[in-house]
Amino acid sequence: MKVSRVFGYQVLDSRGRPTVAASVSLTDGSTHTARVPSGASTGAHEAKEIRDAGGKFAEKFYSGLSVQQAVTNINEVIAPALIEEQIDLESIDNQIVELDPTEDHSRLGANATLAVSLAGAIAAAHSQNRSLARFFSPEGPLTIPMPMVNILSGGAHANRTLDIQDVLIVPTGAASFTQALSWIVAVREMAAKLGKESGYITNLIADEGGIAIAFDSAEKACDFVVNAIEKTGLKVGNEVSLALDIASTQFFDGKNYNLANLNKSYSQSEFIHYINNLVSSQPIISIEDPFAEDDWSSWQEFMNIAPKNLQILGDDLLTTNLNRLNRAIAEKSANSILIKANQNGLVSATLNVLKQARANNFNTVVSARSGENEDSWLADLATGWNAGQIKVGSTHGSERNSKWNRLLELEVIENTRFINPFN
Repeated sequence: MKVSRVFGYQVLDSRGRPTVAASVSLTDGSTHTARVPSGASTGAHEAKEIRDAGGKFAEKFYSGLSVQQAVTNINEVIAPALIEEQIDLESIDNQIVELDPTEDHSRLGANATLAVSLAGAIAAAHSQNRSLARFFSPEGPLTIPMPMVNILSGGAHANRTLDIQDVLIVPTGAASFTQALSWIVAVREMAAKLGKESGYITNLIADEGGIAIAFDSAEKACDFVVNAIEKTGLKVGNEVSLALDIASTQFFDGKNYNLANLNKSYSQSEFIHYINNLVSSQPIISIEDPFAEDDWSSWQEFMNIAPKNLQILGDDLLTTNLNRLNRAIAEKSANSILIKANQNGLVSATLNVLKQARANNFNTVVSARSGENEDSWLADLATGWNAGQIKVGSTHGSERNSKWNRLLELEVIENTRFINPFN
C-alpha cells in the first residue's frame, strides 16, 4: 500500500492556540490524521517548533502563534518526497531526516515533522489492519500504563498560583486501570469540594485541567491533596500516593532558586536539602524536574541522598533527547524520564529514546502537553510501547479524557494487563 497524498493544515489546541495537523492518504482510499500538541512550560533543549511571529505568514489575530510556515513545509517540502512511497514508518521518518538533518528539526519545524510522522504511524497501522497500540506491540497482552494525574496546578499552567507546577496523584493500589481512574475522579472532585468549602477560589481550571488554588508553599498544597484523598476513604501511601512536578527551571536564576509565593530564595545546596526534606515528609513517590534543566550537579547530588524508592523524573533535563539521556545515565543524574513526542519530533526517534531508557533501568512516563487536542494516539503509544506510566493532565477537558477513554476502551476490548511500576 502506497502514500497517495500528504497535506498539512492549521488547527487549534486546547488553549485556543494554533497547532499543526497532518493527514496521510493511502492508495486504498483511506486518510489518517494526527494533530500535534504544544507545551507552555518548555525546555530549552526541546526540538524546535516553528511559529510565524514576524514572518510572512504571521496572522494578526493569533498574536504571532500561527503555524502556516510549518504547514507550508509539510505541503511543499515533505509531501512531494513521500508520494508514491510504500507506507512504512521507518521510511517516512528517514525521509524526513534527509529533508531536515538538524538535530532539533529547526529547518522544517518539529511541529511539522511530528505531525507527518504520527499520521504516517497511524496509516502504517491501518495498512496492517491493526490499532496503533497493536502496531507497536503485535503479540501478547497489551500493557495498560499507570496514570499520574493532576489535582492542583500552578506554575506556567495556572498563572503561578503555586511556585511549583503540579501536585499529582498516583493510584498505586488499584488493580485495574478502570479502578484507578475511578479513584482519581473521586479525589479530584473531593479536592474541588473541599476547596469551595474552605473558601478557596476553585473556578480557575489550569491548562491541563487541574484545580488552581493559591498556596504559599508546596507543603500546604500537598497537605490539601492528602486530606482530599483521606476524605474519599482511600488510604494515603497505600492506595494513592503523591507526585510533584516542580518545574524548577522556571524559578532558577542561574545561581538561586527563588520561590515567590513562599518569599524565599535558596542556594543550589539549600534547595537540594529543601527538596529532600519535602519528599521525606510527604507521601511522595515521584518528583519531576526538582532542579533546573542545566543544573546537572544538583541532580547528581540529590540522587545520592534521595530515598532509594523515589522516582526522580527528568523532563526539562532530558527533553526526550538521546544525547541528554545518555549523559544522565552516565552521570547518574536521574532514574526516570518523561517521554514527549513533540520534544523529539519523530515517532521512531522518540521510541528509541524510550528503549534506551528502559535498557538502563529508567522508568518511562509517556506524557501529554498543556496545549493538547482531542486525538487519542498518546494512549496507544504508551500502551504499545510498554511505557509503564502515562501523564495526561486531569480528568476535565475532552482533550484529556480522550486519552483516558481510549485506555478504558483498550482494557475492555483487548487482552491487557495493568502495570504498576511502584510495586
